[in-house]
This record gives sequence, C-alpha cells and structure tokens, in this order.
Amino acid sequence: MLAPATKNLLNNPSFLSIAPVSGSGYTIYRKTYTPQSNAAFPRMVDLTTKYMKNAFYKDYETSLRERSWANEFNITPWDEIWPNYQPRVIEDASRFDGASIDQLRKHFRADAIERDVLDVFPGYRMFIVIDEESFQTLQNAPFPENSKYEERRHHYVKLVEALEVDPSEDFQGWMKCSLPSLWEVWSDMQDTAYMKDTSSMIPDDTDVL
Repeated sequence: MLAPATKNLLNNPSFLSIAPVSGSGYTIYRKTYTPQSNAAFPRMVDLTTKYMKNAFYKDYETSLRERSWANEFNITPWDEIWPNYQPRVIEDASRFDGASIDQLRKHFRADAIERDVLDVFPGYRMFIVIDEESFQTLQNAPFPENSKYEERRHHYVKLVEALEVDPSEDFQGWMKCSLPSLWEVWSDMQDTAYMKDTSSMIPDDTDVL
C-alpha cells in the first residue's frame, strides 16, 4: 500500500506525467550479437537503468529546491515509485541481428498497438537501440557515480521515436542519446512533445544529446 505522501505526489500533474507507472521502462532492442557483446550486454542494460535512477532522484533533489509544493513530500514516495521502472529487453539474433531502424520501429509499433499502449506514455513513445556502434561506446562507460560531465556524450545509445517518420520533416526519427540524457528525454516526451523538438537541443559541435 502506498504511503499518503506518495498518493498526494501522484495526484500532482507535473510529477505524474514523468513518474514511471507499474511495469514501465524503456524497451531496449539488442541489434548486435557478437561473442563480445554476449558477455557485456547485461551490463549495458544495467547502465541505462542506473543512469535513469540517478536522474530520477536528482529530480527529487531539484524539487526540494525549486518547486512550491516540494515541502509536501519526503523521499519515501520516490522510493516507492522508482521500482515501477522496469526496462524490457528485446533480443533475438534470428530477427534483429543487423535489423534496420525502420524494421525495429515496425516491430515496436505492432506490439504497442496490440497492447493498446502506443503513444500513451514516454516508454511507449520511443525505445532504445543498442547496435554495434552504441555497444563500442558503452563498453567502458562508467556508472553514474563515477561519470565525468565533460565525458557525458562519449557513451550513448540510439533513441528511436515510435511515430512513423514524416518524409516532409527534416528529422530521421531517431537520435544518439547519452546515458545521462535518457531521463531528460523521458521527461520531455510527454503529451505534445516530440523527439524532433528534443533533438534540437543537441549542441552544434556533436551529434549526441
């Protein structure tokens, strides 16, 4: 049973729009199946979760400083809500080894439509792809407590929007996203927000958010 403070927090629209709901989390498609990746892939999934958790609790710390309703709750609600975040890993070498972004998007969309959840929550509006390029950047990626700000964009995944790509738009439907930015995009991808808007925040001297 949730504590009263947690129930109050979940009634706040500002928080409810980003808080992980039961069983939610990024869907992670594995696209590389080399012997090296077989051993390292579980750690890479763990990396994405740890960076999400780190940013989730930093949002709590920010709330204490900046939000007018921050004094209405303590850390207990955040501790109760965080376990809802559960990444879903999709790996099948026979289907996804070397698959294109469009093929992965089609698979994700079909599954989400079947479950009637497409585009209803950040975790159903986009997904992570770990391909060989991403894999190489993640091999030596530190956990959040050991990360350095100036190196934050050295380690990234591909983040793909579930919406079908509009050929008239100057946006390919996906972007490279650093581990620390995963929560930032999760927070941005609420109703009325789209990945092309978030991608505009990528600095001019890099192609990684």
